[in-house]
Amino acid sequence: MRRMVAALLFLFPPAFRRRFGFDMLADFEDRWREKRSLRLALRTLFDVVTAAALERFSRRRERIPGPKGDGLMRILLQDLRFAARTLLRSPGFTFVTLMTLALGIGLNTAMFSVAYGVLWRSMPYPHPDRIVMVGEVDSKKPDAYWGTSYLNLLDWRARSSSFEHLAGVLPDERVLREGSDPVRISGVAVTQDFFTVMGVNPALGRVFGDSEDRKGAAPVIVLSNRMWASRFAGDPAILGRTIRFDSGEFTVIGVMPAGFEDQQAEFWTPLEQVINDYFRSRRTVWVLRAIGRLRDARNISDAQTEVEAIAGQIRRDFPETNRGLVVRVNGLKTELSRDLRPALLVLLGAVTLVLLIACGNLAALMLVRGTGRAREMAIRAALGGRGSRLFRQLLTESALLACAGGVAGIALSFWATRFIGFLTKDPRLLDVRIDTSVLLFAAAATIATTVLFGIAPAIRATRVDVSDALKSGTRSSGSPERAFVQRMLVIAEMALCLALLSGAGLLFTSFRRVLDVQPGFRTDNLITMRVNLPGSYDSVAAVTQFYKRAYEGLAALPGVTGATLVNRLPITGQESNGDINIEGRASGAGELGASTFRRVMPNYFNVLGIPLVRGRVFDDRDGITRIGGVIIDEAFARRFWPNGDAIGRRIKIGPKDASDWLTIVGVVGTVRQIGLDSDAPYSTYEPIVSRPYTRFEIAVRTSGDASSVIASVRRQLRTLEPNLLIDNVGTMAQRIGDSVAPRRLNLVLFGLFAALALGLASVGLYGVVAYAASRRTQEFGIRMALGARSADVLRLVLGQGLRLAVSGVVFGLVLTLTSARLLTSLLFKVEANDPLTLIVSSIVLTLVAATASWLPAHRACRIAPIDALRSE
Repeated sequence: MRRMVAALLFLFPPAFRRRFGFDMLADFEDRWREKRSLRLALRTLFDVVTAAALERFSRRRERIPGPKGDGLMRILLQDLRFAARTLLRSPGFTFVTLMTLALGIGLNTAMFSVAYGVLWRSMPYPHPDRIVMVGEVDSKKPDAYWGTSYLNLLDWRARSSSFEHLAGVLPDERVLREGSDPVRISGVAVTQDFFTVMGVNPALGRVFGDSEDRKGAAPVIVLSNRMWASRFAGDPAILGRTIRFDSGEFTVIGVMPAGFEDQQAEFWTPLEQVINDYFRSRRTVWVLRAIGRLRDARNISDAQTEVEAIAGQIRRDFPETNRGLVVRVNGLKTELSRDLRPALLVLLGAVTLVLLIACGNLAALMLVRGTGRAREMAIRAALGGRGSRLFRQLLTESALLACAGGVAGIALSFWATRFIGFLTKDPRLLDVRIDTSVLLFAAAATIATTVLFGIAPAIRATRVDVSDALKSGTRSSGSPERAFVQRMLVIAEMALCLALLSGAGLLFTSFRRVLDVQPGFRTDNLITMRVNLPGSYDSVAAVTQFYKRAYEGLAALPGVTGATLVNRLPITGQESNGDINIEGRASGAGELGASTFRRVMPNYFNVLGIPLVRGRVFDDRDGITRIGGVIIDEAFARRFWPNGDAIGRRIKIGPKDASDWLTIVGVVGTVRQIGLDSDAPYSTYEPIVSRPYTRFEIAVRTSGDASSVIASVRRQLRTLEPNLLIDNVGTMAQRIGDSVAPRRLNLVLFGLFAALALGLASVGLYGVVAYAASRRTQEFGIRMALGARSADVLRLVLGQGLRLAVSGVVFGLVLTLTSARLLTSLLFKVEANDPLTLIVSSIVLTLVAATASWLPAHRACRIAPIDALRSE
């Protein structure tokens, strides 16, 4: 870096370098002597380009009415050249300013690019503002999205007039059996008008029509551009090709264009070919999402009012659908980013505070620099320079700094957006682009920065008393007004910093309390994985036989103390549930709440470490000779049988007419099935052999490090079935880590912003205290000459910094208490105005401020009195 600066400086004459203090770089001169011709050529080129620019604008004089056109451009070029040379004269100041601006603008640009891409960037569909998602949500918990049932969707489509089309969407995950290894592919089953709703035509072939979107029709599939390119190498002859899944073969009829996979789907199949008769016949199975396109004359409010009226009539006609739900119609973009919106807005606000602190810091630096240039401004004013001319020159310097910082910030934002990939796997946060809108934001941030840190110092610097400034020599004592402005800037920085520190403290406390939650089972030394049997396992006997062989083979491995199978392990992030019905208790549909259901092997509770509270767990006879047993969790038993008499009671999970009664044989501990930060739902367990699955999960308990046994577990399973699909392999600790990844991302980013703000605020405080101490050097000398001790001087300087810090803490507490509610949605078991967090944050800020103030105070008290008296 120094070599580069030196090389650029040698383009200027030696007299210029001596005048502006760059003699320290003279050691580079010898290295450039042999390249004198190149140096002269570059310098000549610089002069020629500048002269040509001035000449170009001079030639326009005849075409520009009045004298202003040529004069303004000439003055602008002069101001820019003078500003560049003035800034090069103070390389330390320029470097600090550029780095501060680069960090402030770069982080803001990176954070805006993420928020813009997730929340505001237009989706790649025609008239995306007319595409909406329609579904039912819990009236008391709006974030609990239920969707809609198949029959309700049919009624909404038939009876509403707000939509051109209303399509149904059902998640559809399949195992692709093309190539050497099977792979799990996520897609969706949709009604045939889905592509009309989205307004996108296929890049190849066609989409399916009415004749194919019906039960019993020949299976067809439309591929995403990504799946076509990655799985089939972009084969142009893909149309008409049959591809094989575990669930059957499908004929490819189309390929969608690139970018349409924003829906996170790799393929689309006709809904009527996929949805089963159980879903078709019941209104109480909310499994679909509805996506519609509004008519030109309708808006979201009209559609919501109309669909809610239809849904209300359905609830009256079919009382079993009454679950306290309401219809929500919202833009597709808004609905898909609903869970990320609060965190992104909070983080965007936090990084804006960092930029404000940076601007305050730079404004204070510019004020100090303006004090040092008071004599220069006075001489220029005495020679006839008007205040507006001096103001424009100083503002040009600020603008040049801001533009250079903005360019560096944009470069930094490219790196910062890549950094997010190390903290999250959410594809919505990884698809970040620095496009025109983001660059416009960066330009706006640069202009705002120029205004925030440039105008006030420029105004203040041009208001000099010429007589006093010229009489003061090379040094100026400043003014009380300027010192007051500097102190106010530091106090504002401290207040904003405390708000960020408190927010980071609240997020840290929340994250710690989430990790402190007991999941209800042992998480140590536990390997987890997901498994899919190939389509050849088409009978109950074949599947249960594999269960037995897998259990016995895994349990015999060295280092394994237990292995079990289950349809879904805990900490899944999503759960299916059914209505609770209790024999002998009259209740309406869903009145008693809902419970999750799991199918487990008899040793499931032992391997996972879930304690038995009362009764018994399953054994090998359950599900074979003893049918109809069920185990419930302790929360379930406590809610409905608080006296502890749940054993022997009979329940149903799901519609009353959909299954047989189950007898409770045991009660086990409550498990956090969804996640550590989610309420533990009621849970029931049945033997896995009573309803075998070809897709299931395996848990293996080891005696030592779980990761060291993963390879042998894989080999054992491949030995049992070479065509087995094994994925999501890891440890339970990793699974829990993935479940709290959004909170960890929020904490890391907010903590980074808070740390940067703390550093900037402490530097700002240090600068103000150090400058104030330097102006009082002679005073300190007189005090010490009259008998004052070094400790007295230390106390004077340190006290000034601490007074500023305490004032900032007071204002910061007010700011934090008024804005803390913005963090409420991101917190877990901690109040937004948590006293302990506020106290700790205030102490940390005060200690950092004391350290920043101690450095100039320590330097001031070590000055010899004789040197201090000579300083003036």
